[in-house]
Amino acid sequence: MEHRWGRRLIVKVPVRLIVESGDPVLAETLNISVSGAFVLTARPIALWARLEVEVILAGRREQRSERVAAHVTRRTRDGAAIEWCDLAPRAVRALLLANDPGSRTRDDTIRSPN
Repeated sequence: MEHRWGRRLIVKVPVRLIVESGDPVLAETLNISVSGAFVLTARPIALWARLEVEVILAGRREQRSERVAAHVTRRTRDGAAIEWCDLAPRAVRALLLANDPGSRTRDDTIRSPN
């Protein structure tokens, strides 16, 4: 049974995963909701690992990166399901807004991490 909050959107953007026990891991989101995401990555991440997901947000005047605290709730051979530590973090709301075809306001767009 799924316990996801909010609608899951297909959002494919590059992100950087900062895991407590190692070097940053490059990944790509497959889908995102206000409560979590599924990320594709070639490097396995331990179940229940705490991490930060770094996204690059480009506003009208500036580009900035934000980190969202999360933990791994499920692993597959292709990636990991993660849950945000806080429901609907600001960076996640910006990703959802920028990628929701029904949205009228698009203040933020996504750029890949350097």
